Amino acid sequence: MRVPDSQLKIIGYVCEVVRRDGDNIIAADPYATGFFVSVPCEEPELQANEMYYFVTAKHVANDLKDREICFSVNKKSGGVTHNVPRIAPVWFLHPTDENADVAVIQVALHPLLMDAALVSIENFGLPARLKELNIGIGDEVHTIGLFSPFPGNDKNIPIVRFGNVSMMPAETVQTELGHTEMYLVEARSIGGLSGSPVFVRPTLSMQIARRNGPAVTGFLPGTGETLLGMAQGHWDIREEEINKPSFTHDRKHGVNYGVALVVPAFKIHETLYQPGLIAMRKELEQDTLRQRRSIPGSDSSKKDKDANNIFTQNDFEAALKKASRKLSGQK
Repeated sequence: MRVPDSQLKIIGYVCEVVRRDGDNIIAADPYATGFFVSVPCEEPELQANEMYYFVTAKHVANDLKDREICFSVNKKSGGVTHNVPRIAPVWFLHPTDENADVAVIQVALHPLLMDAALVSIENFGLPARLKELNIGIGDEVHTIGLFSPFPGNDKNIPIVRFGNVSMMPAETVQTELGHTEMYLVEARSIGGLSGSPVFVRPTLSMQIARRNGPAVTGFLPGTGETLLGMAQGHWDIREEEINKPSFTHDRKHGVNYGVALVVPAFKIHETLYQPGLIAMRKELEQDTLRQRRSIPGSDSSKKDKDANNIFTQNDFEAALKKASRKLSGQK
């Protein structure tokens, strides 16, 4: 199954800062994976603009909470930049499920500098979409993320792992963080893939006519880029407990079953659309609009605007950062 080259650009590496020159980070060690998602603005005047978030696993954010971190992406001119701006340095977790292994943070992306892409909310594998596409057990999945032994020298080079949906239980699963909703996929998880996006491709069925006898059902791989969820880690047990009726999960020790845990996309969606974040986006949009209207020649009531007065995504993000600093009391 070929993965579109553009899909490789939605990830960034979560890194620990090694060396900086003032505000410029010039060296960092990759630790885990995350990916960029876009949330559309709700104000009619900002309908062409989006807010961007970087998504990774909560355990990654917790592991690195006492270290200086950054997010690295490839540059269009070649090489890597570790300077992905954060609108506000705050991780948001799931609003109600403390065991959900998801963390999001608002960021800005510079399209002329960064060779990055985003996952649109409309491509999230929410229950209605999974039902519409008839996605289920056996469908092909692929995970895009950091290959720790070789992250890339001159640029980030992600690895892609393939597998199949193994289980989509309608009940909670016990993980290291506690009981929570999870999907299981038949794909070996490795260090560095925590926080990676997991995409699923639906299987198409068709009736195949036979010369003698009734038609039979055949299956073909479908198309699309539905986000099934985010890789948390692998399901494993300690070797000394392999024959016990009950066992303890441990990511650092044990036998890798070849079954990976996936945080469902709806858990990420619930995190992005929690009441506090919705209210924050609305306030940011309002403050951004006030800044926009204060720009000479930006009368939003004009039907025919001069091309030079178009409020671009870059303008929006610059205003967004000002509004964020105002809300957080920063200068």
